[in-house]
Amino acid sequence: MPVFAYRALRASGRAESGVIDAASVRGAWQALRARGVFPTDLAPEAMRRAGRRVAPADLAVATRQLATLVAAGLPVADALEAVAEQAGDASLGRALTLARGRLGDGEPLARALAASPRVFSALYCDVVRAGEASGALATVLERLADHTEATAALRARVQAALTYPAIMTAATGLVLAFLLVWVVPQVAQLFADTGTPLPLATRVLLGIVTVVRATWWVLLLLAVAAAVAGRRVLASPAGRARLDAMLLRLPLAGRLVVRAAVARFAHTLATLVASGVPVEAALDVGTTVLGNRALIKAADAARAAVRQGEGLAPALARTGIFPSLLVRLAAVGERGGSLAPSLERAARSYEAEVDAAVSAATALLEPILIVVMGAVVLLLVVAVLVPIFTLNQVVR
Repeated sequence: MPVFAYRALRASGRAESGVIDAASVRGAWQALRARGVFPTDLAPEAMRRAGRRVAPADLAVATRQLATLVAAGLPVADALEAVAEQAGDASLGRALTLARGRLGDGEPLARALAASPRVFSALYCDVVRAGEASGALATVLERLADHTEATAALRARVQAALTYPAIMTAATGLVLAFLLVWVVPQVAQLFADTGTPLPLATRVLLGIVTVVRATWWVLLLLAVAAAVAGRRVLASPAGRARLDAMLLRLPLAGRLVVRAAVARFAHTLATLVASGVPVEAALDVGTTVLGNRALIKAADAARAAVRQGEGLAPALARTGIFPSLLVRLAAVGERGGSLAPSLERAARSYEAEVDAAVSAATALLEPILIVVMGAVVLLLVVAVLVPIFTLNQVVR
């Protein structure tokens, strides 16, 4: 079914834009008027438009609504239309409307959603495809909503844990820069006018300010060159592989990176396997969520072993990089015919470990920041306030 992009006005005078699927331009115009929307511009929309990325929380809400409507017996096309109308994100609403249009042309839901890859990931589409094939689309959408909500919750916790340290660091840097660039030179000028020698701490700060003012363009060029070089290294497969391998060797951060990646990997495999996707095909999708080239290489080796008939647990163990808990739970799941629940337990265990590590790091970071800010305050007192008191005594 054709999809049309529109710009319109409501009766209140508020402007809006979006997409709508209809059999013709006239049908689209009539459908918009039925909603109380008065189109000012209406034209066919390109079906391959990708859209921008959508926040996991918004996608989780839309998936939950879609699962509820499908479970209630509403046709998938009507469910897509209802969720698109309620979508809080314009890009998500556009992607759902495009999917409904493709669904009207006879395409399966998974392929219709795949037309917007920046909104619906490969994992999302593969799970939907498995649900369509098994005839349990509503149940699969519920699992997918759980997976998306868990991902959004983990991201929100990490962002919340890092917000306070980031704000404190930025505020401290701005205050220090203001004092160095403006206050300290004014104090130095007062001392120069009275002929009084500056204290050592103030002279050191003035020297730093003088050097930065004289060479700021050199420092800027060096920073730009370093950024460009780093970007080229990250863009090359060899450079990215070396960086990822080095990251895994870090004492504390490496363990945290592995646990976070394995949690995503195990949760993805559990979702796919529970939806009826074979283990080999689930590994194809699960490998993409690892994010680290060294882990991806190990997962590829495990996938090749599974393709040759080996079990998942021994294939993961042979790589030597996946944690033992994941291997043991995978072995238990394979022996008991409950691979998906076992992988889900492993994912929850590693997510809890990552949460605990992030909370501990945040709790440790706060006193460190307090000590650093105390040192900055002490430096400012010595370099700014002490010279002012000295100057006051000289004037007296």
